[in-house]
Amino acid sequence: MNTSLRVLGAMTLAFGALFGASVAQAAACTATSGQDSFIGAASTADVTLGGLASSQCVISGVNPSQGPNGNTSGFDGVFGSGWSLISKGPGSATIDGVNFTLAFTQTTGTTGTWSLTTDQNASFDLVFAMHASNHSGAFLFDEHASFATTAQDGSWVIRWLNNGGNVPGFSNVNFFVRDVVVTAVPEPASYVLLLAGLVAGGFVARRRR
Repeated sequence: MNTSLRVLGAMTLAFGALFGASVAQAAACTATSGQDSFIGAASTADVTLGGLASSQCVISGVNPSQGPNGNTSGFDGVFGSGWSLISKGPGSATIDGVNFTLAFTQTTGTTGTWSLTTDQNASFDLVFAMHASNHSGAFLFDEHASFATTAQDGSWVIRWLNNGGNVPGFSNVNFFVRDVVVTAVPEPASYVLLLAGLVAGGFVARRRR
């Protein structure tokens, strides 16, 4: 990967971190049938990646770690189907020609960090599905973009409730992906236009606030 592309990736991710919070407002999670009382304070902002909050989130009573390929039934009724398991916990896998590497760190019983790296420029839908006690939270990153070999860091926090009405401690995490598309390397002349667009979008979002 050439130096100019590395710089573009780093600068684009930096702009996402600076302006993403202005563009996307946190929304409460939805719940599968009969699970509304377990939502607690859970919202799309509970899991972030590259400075951006997740697009949607679902609280369910399904453990996404069930079975050799994971269990997506707790969230595919909301996010749609077609998911492939990347890893149970930190790990890596090659899906549709793109290698995904996930790291995961637990800071406390209910908080931590994670990161994503791909070996190619790609866009895809990604689900971070975390289990704690008798419930799970699934967080969707819709049409997420990743630059080759540029790690994207994120954070996570558990805020849904267990049967006792308390916030439970972490049990396991699973990563799923679909609709993987390898994206072309932009021409050098397009870098300035892309970054100018990101800056303009950030200022517009801030002025609207």
